[in-house]
Amino acid sequence: MKALAALVLVVACGGSPPPPVTTPPKPPTPAEQILALLPDGAQVIVELDLARLRANAVVGETAKQWLGSLGAEARLPGLPVSVVGSPLASADEVVLAAYGVGTAQAITITLLATKGEVPGGVRLSPEVVALGPEDWIGQLETRQALAAQHPLSVPDAVRKLRDHAMPVGATGAIVRVTARLSFDARVALARMTNLDAAPAELSLWCDVADDLAIVVDANAVDPGSHGAKADKAAARQLARTIRGVPGSIADAEPVRALGIPTSLADARLVTEGSWVRTIVDVGPRHLVRVAERARAMLAAP
Repeated sequence: MKALAALVLVVACGGSPPPPVTTPPKPPTPAEQILALLPDGAQVIVELDLARLRANAVVGETAKQWLGSLGAEARLPGLPVSVVGSPLASADEVVLAAYGVGTAQAITITLLATKGEVPGGVRLSPEVVALGPEDWIGQLETRQALAAQHPLSVPDAVRKLRDHAMPVGATGAIVRVTARLSFDARVALARMTNLDAAPAELSLWCDVADDLAIVVDANAVDPGSHGAKADKAAARQLARTIRGVPGSIADAEPVRALGIPTSLADARLVTEGSWVRTIVDVGPRHLVRVAERARAMLAAP
């Protein structure tokens, strides 16, 4: 009643209402600070939050054991040859960005949030090390110098696509993949994966609490193109392609050994407009068993 009386008094006296309370923007996360350093035009961005993974109560110790067991000769699928072994054991964040996908000029640059030594790496700041071609490292050094004077921000288009698959209320992710693929990149991806169709845009979010959840949003068409009918037809074709992917992954020996083929086979697909969403969930008790099997595999000779 006091607030209502004050409002009536303001209106009666012809005054202006108090200015609205504005919430200050959230400070950028370490991952967002790294993303802001990337030169424009990245077609695929992969983010690994290794600190979040190691801190998890269910799989954290297993992750530490796995990352710590990697020797200098170890090579991880999808990572450049230069990012091997021990650097991942101490890194908090890893960001990979691919440019020119599907062309002869394709390159990948890697940024690691670590204070440890990284063979072949160039330290951009006390917290970040970069790996990649020399001319691209030069661009990163220039952007780091700019960021030291005035903080850089993640482009809105990247931020929007990055958040597309993130569930409401989620606080982070151990893995994110953001991709906006050209025609050449889509053709190359379809050829490499034997898929009938490759998405124009991709947003993947994966996190672990007491369970493991994966959400993959794939856009069948380039943003802003085609009509509703064509969008739905393209989405149906993409959904047919995606429907077979979990089964093919489930046949992989490591997946069978960990005991998660059923979770992949039970993946849910939802189509809305030109987007196809795939949801995979590994429940709490199942995840505990997966972690136990992983530790046994790591302990084996």
